Amino acid sequence: MLSLNIINKLFTSEKIVKSLHIGIMCGRMSPQIDNKIQIFPASSWKNEFTAASECGFDSIEWIFDLQKNPVSDEQGLSEMKKLSAMHNVQINSLCADYFMEKLLFNVNESNLSKNIQTLQKLILNCHKLEIQILELPFVDLSSLKTRDEENQLVANLDKSISLAEKNDITITFETDLKPKRFVEFLKKFEHKNIAANYDTGNSAFLGYDVSEEISALGSWISNIHIKDRLLHGKTVDLGTGNTNFDLFFSELKKLNYKGELIIQGARNDSQEKPEITCKKYLGFVKQYLHKHSL
Repeated sequence: MLSLNIINKLFTSEKIVKSLHIGIMCGRMSPQIDNKIQIFPASSWKNEFTAASECGFDSIEWIFDLQKNPVSDEQGLSEMKKLSAMHNVQINSLCADYFMEKLLFNVNESNLSKNIQTLQKLILNCHKLEIQILELPFVDLSSLKTRDEENQLVANLDKSISLAEKNDITITFETDLKPKRFVEFLKKFEHKNIAANYDTGNSAFLGYDVSEEISALGSWISNIHIKDRLLHGKTVDLGTGNTNFDLFFSELKKLNYKGELIIQGARNDSQEKPEITCKKYLGFVKQYLHKHSL
């Protein structure tokens, strides 16, 4: 991990040309809740805008899970818009972890109908916030294990993706599928507003070949999570796991990627304040952007 002195030099160096926008995953700048690495900070979400601005982040990727969330009602949406404008911190993407537990496949008709209704309401509210990317994660509990599950999902999401298309929202999928199969899955949808999320940490965890992934997914990639993980192990501090960041950023440069980089780093086990950890992570990413002229 970089020292704060090095980070401050990176932040103030005139040699660094700001190009790719860097955001932070919602909740990472709040105290940990129930020992979970990722959960919506229902009691402190307003403070995240201040912290993100002070740390130097361009945006926050919002989290929608089972916690009470301001994205679900008009008053909350109004507050989010106000805070975003006040602190000049954008919300361009939303990660819908909700559907890792409230599945969109392999459920009975009643539960599927409820979950689809939630998704469609979320799409409309994302439009009100001018959110451009709604990410659906299909990993861990919601991992797609068979072709039949993939086909179920494609059929179940058809109307929702059409609704998203009408509202200028791209539905981005995060999966643990191997690169070629992931592309085959994406091609099953008869919509233009379909894309892929690429997660550097999950790639390392699965032992995938970064060059093969980036080459296969190519222009499908519209959203990237910056994370580090051990091979078949846990999420760790950036630079301490099996993610090959040099190779990743080298491949990213070839891709001419213009989207955001969302930092989704590990929680620090020390007593360090979350915003200090996040600022270190930001410095870590910026050194690679500088090195690879991104």
